Amino acid sequence: MVLVAVLAILPLALRLPDAVMRTIYPLRYEEVIRQASEENGLEPTFVAAVIYTESRFRPDVESHRDAYGLMQLLPQSAHYIQRKSGIEGDYRDPKVNIRLGTWFLGYLNDRYEGDERLMLAAYNSGEGSVDAWTSDEGFDIEKDIPYKETREYVERALESQKTYQEIYGRDLQHHPG
Repeated sequence: MVLVAVLAILPLALRLPDAVMRTIYPLRYEEVIRQASEENGLEPTFVAAVIYTESRFRPDVESHRDAYGLMQLLPQSAHYIQRKSGIEGDYRDPKVNIRLGTWFLGYLNDRYEGDERLMLAAYNSGEGSVDAWTSDEGFDIEKDIPYKETREYVERALESQKTYQEIYGRDLQHHPG
């Protein structure tokens, strides 16, 4: 009788960590993330990790610097990206916010030749900062980022990307059975 009870509970117990992880690392707007990632040559898990690191998937969050939405876009940055990309709509709309932020990540991907650490550092602290750092001879992106906030941001985002890959799969289509 005890064995039957244990066997009945076992599948639920094994899924509990997955359910807990999905609560801690939520995923919304998967289709928009996948589509925008594909359009901009990015891994969907990378984009999901940036969204998680920026906003924890809360679409209405606003920073003390007036950055808004899932990807924490500043109004002037959003308008600049819209002019360059042709993406229309209100940057405060979650789907538009994702498309704009992902376009910018795609631009950074091209600019920094796919170096995710440089991309993340530039997304967080600006291209000017990253360009200044990398112009110093011997600069190592893994250990020489001078801003603590940016250094921690890069590490959190890369760890989040690994976690999103583990939970949801590389294409963000893994769902619990």
